[in-house]
Amino acid sequence: MEIDAALERAKPLGRTQAAVLTTSSFFTVEIAWLILSVVFIAETPLHHCDVGTNTTLPETEDNVYESCEEFVDPEWKNETMACSDGWYYDTELYGHSIVSEWDLVCDKDSLAGLSQSIMLAGFALGAIITGTIADKYGRRLITIVSLVIFNILGIAVSFSPNYATFVTLRFFLGIFSRAIQLPTLILLFEYLLPKHRATVGNAPGVLFTLGLMVMSGLAYWIRDWRQFHALMMTPTILAMTFIWLQPESVRWLLSQGKYEEAEKWMQKCAKFNGVKDFPSPALKLANRNLEETEGDSKDKKKGGSITQLFKPPTLVATLIISWLWITYALVYFGFALTTGTLAGDPYLNFFLSSLVELPARILPLFIIERFGRLIPLISILLSAGVCMIAIIVVPIDVAGGWLLSSLALLGKFLTVCSYAAITLVTSELFPTTLRLAGMGFAQLIGNLGSIASPILIYLDKFVPDLSFMIMTASAFLAAFLCLYLPETKNTVQPETPEDLQILFDSKTLFSRLRKTQPPHDDVSISTNQSKMEEKLEENMTNEEGPNENTMNGINDEHINEGGGGGGENAGFEEDTNM
Repeated sequence: MEIDAALERAKPLGRTQAAVLTTSSFFTVEIAWLILSVVFIAETPLHHCDVGTNTTLPETEDNVYESCEEFVDPEWKNETMACSDGWYYDTELYGHSIVSEWDLVCDKDSLAGLSQSIMLAGFALGAIITGTIADKYGRRLITIVSLVIFNILGIAVSFSPNYATFVTLRFFLGIFSRAIQLPTLILLFEYLLPKHRATVGNAPGVLFTLGLMVMSGLAYWIRDWRQFHALMMTPTILAMTFIWLQPESVRWLLSQGKYEEAEKWMQKCAKFNGVKDFPSPALKLANRNLEETEGDSKDKKKGGSITQLFKPPTLVATLIISWLWITYALVYFGFALTTGTLAGDPYLNFFLSSLVELPARILPLFIIERFGRLIPLISILLSAGVCMIAIIVVPIDVAGGWLLSSLALLGKFLTVCSYAAITLVTSELFPTTLRLAGMGFAQLIGNLGSIASPILIYLDKFVPDLSFMIMTASAFLAAFLCLYLPETKNTVQPETPEDLQILFDSKTLFSRLRKTQPPHDDVSISTNQSKMEEKLEENMTNEEGPNENTMNGINDEHINEGGGGGGENAGFEEDTNM
């Protein structure tokens, strides 16, 4: 039977899916803490030159001490110089941060933000390395090995003797965090049926937000960056106790032609889910002899080369999806890292900023299910752009600053709303043999946005609102580029680049407006997706899409007959970050 039919028979939401979801959720919380803990561990407290008992210091227009200057002669007070004996830090609000420990102020004030960019560069590198390795060797092995290394590095960060060691360890921490997050996230979607992916697959995103809300309380409670960072490793240390439950991806095994191993994991899945009458074998090879199977397997492995990402038709998807991730990362971190500039208590502000993400993680699911991926995504991006324009033009002192704070929260809400649609489009467009490599590359390029965010925020000191102007332009451009992507709601997951071409020929806004029959006669479709064209044609004549049984290739008769000529990977679809 087909893979989706087998998963339906083996309980589509059983213990296997729960185990993978739990693992993915733990890692997602860890990623949330790792990325945004910098708001607290690298925060700059109030400070001024350390002049001992002599408190005569230059003052600003707001009647507070200058941060980086002292008088050459305190008696005359007519000439200033840079701090000569270090700084005094007010640790009452933020406690001990890396800024106060290593004097990352004044001429070194860019180093705090640079540490975040360096770690996010590790995220970017880890994304592309992970995609290549996991698509070649599977999801399970890389996750387990990376988890062990990640925990060792995470604990070591808390003992960093200096800034250079801190940023180096965090760079490698970023690499291995991607090697854990991406395979488990992809694996979750590969064990879910299409009808469950939007809902269940968004659960890690909800946990990401809840993790941030919890982190604000932990940061308020523990105000020493070393102890705080060590505590941040709790989720992945706990994950070590159940990582052995992680299965290998049946879909990936089938895409690599490893049918016997795929059958073994499919049987394990059914057994772990408590299914007693599961057929054996469950994954039958319809109308294939050994020679055809081996030839098809070689073609798939060849088609899985990362170079296919830069050849038509995958190239278009790669470029547009990469820009969507750049925009999301740039705007999300632009809002998240400026939380401290809002009026009021920084811990409460961070909590509220995280709280607005919660409905933004859930609400889009209902919208996407009803209106598809692209229309909601375009609308959200345009709305976020308008909101950021308002932030630029509204003066800081209007309405006591609360209006600007409200716009910032609204902007972050809209940005997070786009995440579910971007993730689904990413997972549903890249072909099976390129899925993790494509996801990894898109997030590698997307991390340019997160790397640039701290730098742009720092440059706001010299060019006011520069960061929001660039974020606005990015959002509008992303909305325009979405017009060239195919709608993936109620479509079969492409297995090869040829299958993706069918989607571009029939499901983009422009092709649907033309209402013409796409030229599929010259398209070579893989054996496993032989019914894809027929299903897409049905979608074109039925605005509401095929019924659930048609989509999944599943009904009682189909299950009893064992697949009816579908193939192992039919109906494949997938993914949800930060």
